[in-house]
Amino acid sequence: MKTNFVLLFYLKKQKTWNKGPVPIYIRIIINGRRSELYVGRSCEISRWNGDAGRCIGTKEESRMLNTYLDTIQTKIRIAHQMLLESGEPITSES
Repeated sequence: MKTNFVLLFYLKKQKTWNKGPVPIYIRIIINGRRSELYVGRSCEISRWNGDAGRCIGTKEESRMLNTYLDTIQTKIRIAHQMLLESGEPITSES
């Protein structure tokens, strides 16, 4: 069975936000159903590339954040592949 699978990292700014780092969330979309999770890190809005879903810059802090996001993305893709191989129904929650 074919499933549409999308991962997206984005900043989720609160209504009361004035300045400072903003939490990073990941959105998992499977067959039009979505689930959002906080990844446990934050980033300044001015240093975020929304198209790439990554932090801009070459400093150690930016590289470490991007590596962390890559690790999360890889783990989710591995979990998705394992669900495909086991034949279990795939949802954004699973």
